Amino acid sequence: MKLMNQSVDRRELWFKAMAGLAGGVIGWAPIEIVSHGHSLNEVPTAFSIWAGTLTSALLGGLIGGLILAFDGKTLEVTPHAQRRFLRAFLICFVLAAIGSRLSDRIFSDILAAGGWSIGQNGSLEYLILARVTGWTLIGLMLGIGVGLASFSVENIAKGAIGGAIGGFTGGILFDFVGFMTQTGLLSRLIGFAGIGLAIGLFIGLVQELTKTAWMTVEAGRLRGRQFRLEGATAMIGRAEENNVGLFGDNGVQPRHAVIERKGNGYTLRNLAVAQGTTVNGSRVETVELHDGDQIGISNYEMVFHERVGAQASQRANLGLRPPTPMRSQTEPTRPVPSMPENAAASSGEHAGNGSGAYLMADDGQRYTIKTGSVMRLGRALDNDVVINHASVSRHHAEIEGSGRSYRIRDLGSQNGTFVDGSPVTEATVGDGAKVKLGDAVLTFFR
Repeated sequence: MKLMNQSVDRRELWFKAMAGLAGGVIGWAPIEIVSHGHSLNEVPTAFSIWAGTLTSALLGGLIGGLILAFDGKTLEVTPHAQRRFLRAFLICFVLAAIGSRLSDRIFSDILAAGGWSIGQNGSLEYLILARVTGWTLIGLMLGIGVGLASFSVENIAKGAIGGAIGGFTGGILFDFVGFMTQTGLLSRLIGFAGIGLAIGLFIGLVQELTKTAWMTVEAGRLRGRQFRLEGATAMIGRAEENNVGLFGDNGVQPRHAVIERKGNGYTLRNLAVAQGTTVNGSRVETVELHDGDQIGISNYEMVFHERVGAQASQRANLGLRPPTPMRSQTEPTRPVPSMPENAAASSGEHAGNGSGAYLMADDGQRYTIKTGSVMRLGRALDNDVVINHASVSRHHAEIEGSGRSYRIRDLGSQNGTFVDGSPVTEATVGDGAKVKLGDAVLTFFR
C-alpha cells in the first residue's frame, strides 16, 4: 500500500479534478438557461429536446476539453494546451451529444416504469436510478472521449472506467444536493460541478493506479513533478509537445532523448549531441531501463519507475543493480565497478569463504570489502560499490578495513549514513551491523 501511495501523482489528480469541476461550472450556465422553470412531468417540446441535447453536449465538451488541456499539470495556457482542449472538446462534444440522447431515452423509460407521467409524480427511487444511470452513461462517453483525444489506446479503456465511476458518483450527488437544498438552481450548479469534478478525479485515479511506468523529477526546475510513460514512445526534451517536458533549462535540447517500450521492457535512447544523457552517472547512447535507474539531462535528475513483480520491485527499490547498456560494436567497453560477490567467486574473493568482509543486501547480494584499502559507496558508477537508489548520494560514504577493524565515513551525503539506526559521520562497524545509506539497508559481515 505504501508503494502504491508513493506512485500516485496527487498533482495529477488535483489538476484533473479541478479541470472537470471548472468544466461543470461553466457548462451549467447554458443548461440552466434552457431548463429553468421546466419540470420532469411536463410534455417536452422539440426545442427543449434539442436545446437540452446541445447544452449537454457543450457541458461534456467543456469537461473533457479542460481535463485534457491541463494534462500537463500547469495553469499556463500554452498553444499546445489550446490544441489539446480543442481536440478533446470536439470529440467529447460529439460523444456527449450521443450519450445525452441515449441517456434521455433511458431516463424516460426508467421514470415511466416508476410511475412518472404527465402531471403525475412517481417513485423517488426510480428518479434516482434514472438520474444515476443517465449520468453514468454520459460519464462513460466523456471518459472514452478523453482517451481518444489523448491518442492513447490504453487511455480509452481507462477513461471509460474512470468516467463511468465519476458519472455514477456525480449522479448520486445531483439528487442528494437537490433534496438537501430544495432548490433546483443550486442543485444543478453543485450537481454539475460535482459531476465534472468526479469525472476528472476518477479518470485520473484509474490512469494513475494502472500505469506501468513513470518518471519522477528529483532535481531541476520541475522537482517533484511526475510524468506517466504511455504508448510506444515517450519523447523527452525542452519542446512543449514532448511527453516529458523539461522546461527552464537551456542545456536540455528540444528533442533530447526518447524512451521506447519494447515488449515488457523500456529502452532509453539519447538524441542530443552536445550535452548527452546519463544513466546512473554514465553517459549512454542506448540503454535498457530498470526500476530505480537515475537519468540525468543537463541540470535535471530523474528516476525511472516501473511497476513490476514483488520480488523484482524489492530488488529495484534496494537499488543494487546497475543498468546494462547496449553498446555498439565500435564503442569501447568500460570497466564495471562494484562486482557482486557471486560474480567474483571464481577469483577466490567470494565473501563466504572467509577471505574478507562483505556487505549483504536484503535480497542476498554480497559486495566484498577489501582489507587495507578505502572503498567508496554511492550511486555513481565510479564508486567501488554502486548502490543504485534515489535516496543515495552520488558519492555517499566510504569504508576502510585495517586488520580486523572496519570504519565507515559519511561523505557529506544528503540523506545521511546510519549504523544500527544511529546517524554517524564516522563509526566502527562490527559483525552483523546494519548499515543504512539513505533508505538502502545493507548488513556488514566479516
